[in-house]
Amino acid sequence: MWKTFFFITLSLALSACQGPTDLNITKTSEVSESGFLKETLKVKRTTVKNGQGLFQAMQNISIESGRALELINALRDEVEFTKIKVGDILEASYGSEDNLVAFSFSQNPAEKHVVNFNKKDMSWDYSFTEAPTYWHSRIVEGELRVASTLQADLIEKGLSRSVTAEIVNVLLCKINFRTHARAGDRYKIFLSERMFERDVIETKVLYASYEGRRTALVEAYFYNDEEPGSTYNAHYTADGLALIRSGLRYPLSRLHIRSGFGFRRHPVTGRRTMHRGIDLRARNGASVHAVARGLVVDSSYNKYAGNRVAIRHSDGSTSYYFHLRRKAVKKGDRVLSNQIIGRAGSTGRVTGAHLHFGFRESNGRWIDPMTKRMIATPKLEGERYQRLQKQIEETKGALQDIEISKVTKYLLAQIPNGHIFYQSRDLQKILNDPLSELLVVDESDSSDNKISDVDSSMSI
Repeated sequence: MWKTFFFITLSLALSACQGPTDLNITKTSEVSESGFLKETLKVKRTTVKNGQGLFQAMQNISIESGRALELINALRDEVEFTKIKVGDILEASYGSEDNLVAFSFSQNPAEKHVVNFNKKDMSWDYSFTEAPTYWHSRIVEGELRVASTLQADLIEKGLSRSVTAEIVNVLLCKINFRTHARAGDRYKIFLSERMFERDVIETKVLYASYEGRRTALVEAYFYNDEEPGSTYNAHYTADGLALIRSGLRYPLSRLHIRSGFGFRRHPVTGRRTMHRGIDLRARNGASVHAVARGLVVDSSYNKYAGNRVAIRHSDGSTSYYFHLRRKAVKKGDRVLSNQIIGRAGSTGRVTGAHLHFGFRESNGRWIDPMTKRMIATPKLEGERYQRLQKQIEETKGALQDIEISKVTKYLLAQIPNGHIFYQSRDLQKILNDPLSELLVVDESDSSDNKISDVDSSMSI
C-alpha cells in the first residue's frame, strides 16, 4: 500500500542571477512503506524583480523561452500579464530528469494560477487555487489642512497610491482641485478591503464624497454589475452618469487583456515582434462595438489579421478590429459610438478566438489603446440603472447607520455583502475576542475618531 507524504528541504540560492529572495526546494513525494522513492520534484521559486518582464523572471527559474511561451499561452486567458508587478511569485517544478512538470504564478499570497503538464495530451492543464480570505470595510474621512492636498491626506491615512489615484481621478470629473480646493473642505471615503491574514490584497472604493467652500457636494458611487469582469463596473453619480472626464466606449462588454502593446513573443511564431495593439479575450461570436463614431475605411480579409475593420474618427485617429468571425459593416459606412461592427472570432493567424484592438493616431503612430480613456457607457439605463439605485440605497443606509453609531454604544450597520461596521478604539482586542465586545463599544471612544473599522468574519 502506498502512502503519500512530502519531505521538503529548502536551500537558499544566493547567486547573483537569482537574488536573495529566490529558493530552490527539493520535494520528495509518494514514498512506499518500504522506503523506495517513487518521484522526486525539484521546485524553483522566484519573484519578479525591478526592471524585469515575465520572460526574464522565468529565466531565473531555468525556464527557456520556448517553454515560457507555452506556459504564457496556457495562462493568458486567465491571467492579465499586462498587470505584472514587482514581487509577483513564479514557481517551477522539475521532475527527476529535470523536465518541467508544473508552473505557478501568484500576484498575491492568497491566489495561485497553476498549469500541470499532461503527458497523455502533451499539453498544459490549468487550475486555480485560493486560500480563505475575508472582506474588511472602513470609512476614511477628514478635512483638508492649510497647504495639504487630498492625495497627500489619503496617503498619510494609509491608502495605497493606486487607490488614492482612483479616488482623485473619480472626483476630478466634477472638481478642479487646482482652483477650488480650500483648507476645511471635507471628504469621506467608504472602502471594502479583501484581507489575507493581516494583508490587504484587494481594495474597492464603494463611495467617495467631497464638499467645500467653492464646490458643492460631489458624491461617487461604485456600480457592481451582475456579470463578472464587466466593463460597466465603475463609479457613477446618483443619476447614473459615468464619472470619467472623457472616454471612448469599450469594444467588448468584458475586458481581459491576453497580450499587451509593445514587443512580445508572438504566440504562434515564438519570435520577438512588435505588437501594435492589444489582444482581448472574447468568446466566439461576442459582439464587437465601435469605440467612437466615425467612417469605416477598411472592411476586408487578410491572412494574418483575418476579417478586419478599421474606423477613422473625427480627430483623425483610426481604430482597428482584427480576427472577426464576421463583419457587420462595409467600407464607406458611417457608424455610431457603441454600434456593433462585427462578431469576435478566430480568423487569420491566431491560437484561438479573441479580438485584436489597435489604435493609430492621425500622424500614423501606433499607440497603446489602454492609454485612451474608455467607458462602457456615459450613462446607465434600464436594468443597470435600477440596479445602481438599489446599490446606492444600500450604501446610503450603511453610511447613515455609521454616523448614528458614532454617538451610540450599539452596533447598527450590517450591509448585504456581510460587512459589519462598528466604532472601537481597540480594534485588535475585538478581532482577537469578537464575542466579548461585538455589540458594545468602548464608551471612552470620542466621536471625532475618523476611521470606522470592521471585520466581516464576525456575525450576529
